[in-house]
Amino acid sequence: MKFRFILMLLGWRLRWLGRHSEGFRQQLEHRDVLMQWRTFDGRVARWYHFTPQGVKHGAGLHGAPTITLNFRDADYAFRTLRASGKNQMAFMEGMQAGDIKVEGDPGQLMWFMTLMKFIMPGKKKR
Repeated sequence: MKFRFILMLLGWRLRWLGRHSEGFRQQLEHRDVLMQWRTFDGRVARWYHFTPQGVKHGAGLHGAPTITLNFRDADYAFRTLRASGKNQMAFMEGMQAGDIKVEGDPGQLMWFMTLMKFIMPGKKKR
């Protein structure tokens, strides 16, 4: 349940950034990437479509993702995402252990990682 909620919040945040952040929109120029996050069994899945016009997202499995991040199960995914804030190697360790599998173009995952600086809300300036 927690993993499903995080994926939904991520979709809302990405869509908001696509509408309100000039720097984020610049990262979307010339992009047409459909990223899917899911559990191995597909019971929890969400996709994010990045285009120059913005970001769309939806629940469930998409038929033609550019890249898919597969996690062993929802609990493991939640723990890994939570740990990655403190341990940037959490994803790499999960991939080495076979608990996270990447299907598709890994270059798109590297591009997505460049968006992380936009995803976490910054502190308000006074």
